[in-house]
Amino acid sequence: MSDILSLGIRCARKLLGSKGKIISLKYEGYLDLKDQDANDYIAKFLCEKTTKGKMISKFGTIELNNIVACYFKQHRWNLTFLRDIFNYNAAFDVRREMVYLCKNAGFFPNDVWLGEKYYQRMLRDMSEIDVLGSYIYQEKYVNQFLTGITKRVNLDGYYAPFLWKNPWTRVLEGKRVLVVHPFVESIRYQYENNREKIWADPNVLPQFKELVTLKAVQSIADAKEQPFRDWFEALEYMESEISKMDFDIALIGCGAYGMCLAAHVKRMGKTAIHLAGWTQMLFGVYGKRWVEDQPEYAKFINQFWIRPNENERPKGAEKVEGGCYW
Repeated sequence: MSDILSLGIRCARKLLGSKGKIISLKYEGYLDLKDQDANDYIAKFLCEKTTKGKMISKFGTIELNNIVACYFKQHRWNLTFLRDIFNYNAAFDVRREMVYLCKNAGFFPNDVWLGEKYYQRMLRDMSEIDVLGSYIYQEKYVNQFLTGITKRVNLDGYYAPFLWKNPWTRVLEGKRVLVVHPFVESIRYQYENNREKIWADPNVLPQFKELVTLKAVQSIADAKEQPFRDWFEALEYMESEISKMDFDIALIGCGAYGMCLAAHVKRMGKTAIHLAGWTQMLFGVYGKRWVEDQPEYAKFINQFWIRPNENERPKGAEKVEGGCYW
């Protein structure tokens, strides 16, 4: 999309669009289950015997914005999409969304062709999702690719098991649990030293058979000095490392890599739980988001919680939603 066309659309949107029709970030129009029912379903799903892998996931808003913009770059715009653009409910400018995909989600380098390659990879990997944490209105634009979904659940029912009786995370007890995350040093410290003190309900973070960790490639903000040529090479490296590991269930939170790594785990015949930014929260590692942006969760933070280690804070971390993870 040319800069002139993009500017024209933005100007027209300001003149004609109705900001009063902006749809809530936590859109619940596609849900099958909520809250306790969602939690219970996830627990049941994780306990089901199968010879195939399993995948629970959610879209990041940044990643889905890029996917939707790429989709409509390659397909004819319709009236529904135009209406959503003018009501500030759909992304349309690929180059603009690439900036956020790189800064906030860790994609690199900022190259539109590579961004479209990422879009194609995401279309393939989202078809592996069994249970989706659903909360974004734009999910409707990729619904045709979500061919494996059994249930859509709300976010609190998924990433906040500490809110419910019999939290689904109790299923992790006695399992070899792999955590793929940039903060694995802090996560391991918390698990080994404060596991029983983080949550009032011990079933939220039960004792594993073994905690296995892989430090995810950190390429958000200004952390661009990587030994990898591009995002795809970094992804391939992490896939290779995961394939060597012995584990039962993977908890994954690592920006734009997350859903793709979860799909890789499922293809290995194992269980992937893509908790994204909430992976750290499960282990009592908190950031600004859970104190200022989502204060309803701050009441769960006690003296045994910690901030991520300073060496886990990338250069320019404050550029990522005001440093929300640190």
